[in-house]
Amino acid sequence: MIPKLKRVGYVMEFTLFNREDLLKCTETFVQVFNQEPWNDQWSMETAKQYLLDYINTQGFMGIVAVEGKEIIGFIFGAHKLWWSGGEFFINEMCVSIEKQNTGVGSKLLKYLMNELNIERVSNISLLTDRGIPAEAFYKKHGFTEINRLMFLTKEMK
Repeated sequence: MIPKLKRVGYVMEFTLFNREDLLKCTETFVQVFNQEPWNDQWSMETAKQYLLDYINTQGFMGIVAVEGKEIIGFIFGAHKLWWSGGEFFINEMCVSIEKQNTGVGSKLLKYLMNELNIERVSNISLLTDRGIPAEAFYKKHGFTEINRLMFLTKEMK
């Protein structure tokens, strides 16, 4: 059953991503991540290619939140085999600025978890920045830190 969030004047629906959703997902992505707290500098072209890289990954699954004709949020990730069973890694999740703190993100996660239960996925993993609202959001939904892991990066000059 597809969860719906009813509000005056519209119904919000949650569905699996299809390629026709790419442009609207890209618009939402740019609108969200070019603002606080990320302050990225995505262009439509680079963001579209970035999201396409995930879409073209083996095991890809996307969930979109649609209101009218607008995509107001999405989760992109990939299902892969892990030693303890199936794992889903969330690569990107965003909700439009106007819809944050309204339950859309929670409903997206719930829809994702329902889909993953059907697939018998036993674990969901992700990376996020510390000290931003996303950290508190994921922890509120039962995600915990793995102390034994370290995320490393190196700037190439």
